[in-house]
Amino acid sequence: MEKKAVSIGNPVVIGGLTLIPIAKVSVNCAPSKGGISFFGAKQPLAIVVVSASAKKALRITGEEVSIDQLIQEIPDINETLKGIQASPKINRSYDF
Repeated sequence: MEKKAVSIGNPVVIGGLTLIPIAKVSVNCAPSKGGISFFGAKQPLAIVVVSASAKKALRITGEEVSIDQLIQEIPDINETLKGIQASPKINRSYDF
């Protein structure tokens, strides 16, 4: 059995910029002789950079993608972006 999903990471504020990591997560499991084998992987897909004056999205390859295109591909990112606009800028650190 294989399950794939897109993960939107916690926004991180650094020096007035908000960074939002986006990754593809896949989990596989298969019966094997005497048990079950599990395998998981997390691959970076893109990062969204939000400043006071602009929002940009970059694929992991470095290619810039429009925010509208990214929202079409990953609709849940829209809620994350709205949350950033509504909340004040607070410096936070997160464990990865």
